[in-house]
Amino acid sequence: MADGAGQTPPDEPGPAGPASPGSWGAPVPGSWSPPSAGGDGGTPGGWQAPGQPPGDGPGAPGGWGTPGGWGSPGGWDPSGGQQPWPGQAPGQPPPGWGPGPWGRPPIAPKPGVIPLRPLSVGEILDGIFSTIRANPGATLGLTLGVSAVVEIVITIIMIAGEDSSTGASIIFEALIFMLTTALGIFLSGVLAVVVSEAALGSRISAGAAIRRAAPRLGGLVVLSIAVMLLSALGLIALLVGAIVVAVFLSLASPAYVLEGQTVRGALRRSRDLVRGAWWRVFGIGLLAGLVGGILMMIVSVITTVILDSSDSLADSTLTDLTIAGHIVNAIGTLIGTTIATPILSGTAVLLYIDQRIRKEGLDVTLAEAARQRSTGS
Repeated sequence: MADGAGQTPPDEPGPAGPASPGSWGAPVPGSWSPPSAGGDGGTPGGWQAPGQPPGDGPGAPGGWGTPGGWGSPGGWDPSGGQQPWPGQAPGQPPPGWGPGPWGRPPIAPKPGVIPLRPLSVGEILDGIFSTIRANPGATLGLTLGVSAVVEIVITIIMIAGEDSSTGASIIFEALIFMLTTALGIFLSGVLAVVVSEAALGSRISAGAAIRRAAPRLGGLVVLSIAVMLLSALGLIALLVGAIVVAVFLSLASPAYVLEGQTVRGALRRSRDLVRGAWWRVFGIGLLAGLVGGILMMIVSVITTVILDSSDSLADSTLTDLTIAGHIVNAIGTLIGTTIATPILSGTAVLLYIDQRIRKEGLDVTLAEAARQRSTGS
């Protein structure tokens, strides 16, 4: 991603490497940084004042951190100083921009898995599955590989604790909980990078996504613990309080990974993005959870039928599994996790992008970033 001094080396070969997490910086009120290179004024990754036209400046053209606005009321501003898109005539809007038929709003560009404008529920869900189709290795493959390792360890722990004492069982349960939590934290961080790249029409390998997310994983652990503790405090008051707190903090992970925020800053950032749209975020998150839950339930039912069909796997009540039964149960859990995790994590990332588009005009910055990648800038 470009900055005032030049470009950092890309993570992968191609015309432009993926953006560094720091280029997603949260808006800084009072400063001004247009989403195009050259000229003067502004700070890289800084705030573009609402209503100001995109102009020239040394800010990060491809960064996600510069919320911009439309160049002029009602459409594209050809005098904003941007370099033209491929096939764009001088002084004309980029391909795909402009008034729609019957006076409808302008058609937004779609360089990646989502159109660069406020998203509908269907577009968010479609963007998740499009990301999985475009990046099977970095979504399903990565989830399957990492989950398999964790599930093997959990299965060994469960077999070892089959006839253990109460104290040992509590320790084993705690270990399983920590492993499962660590798996979720790791995948949420890596998938945030994958989905953010897919929104710009870029593919990224599992290894590159892990390298991008690795410096933020330690803080993600602290962030996840903070979210759980704050949600638990809400639970002490009322179950409704826990849900309210959890929804307000549901966008903290993508904000932390993509903007380079501190843990406290990511929590505040999520609260600010969700404020005024709580019901929308809650409803879409609930819908994605239902989709993932139904898919996991289907796998669970199939696993239960297999376990119940053979006396060599479990007793009639499925409470006492044999070693083979534990292995079959672990395979079923692994398949369910592989299917559901990209859906849930992808929903959080696309909701984060959607809220920034709605509140900060991030679509203008994303369009500029996609244009620069398409031209190899």
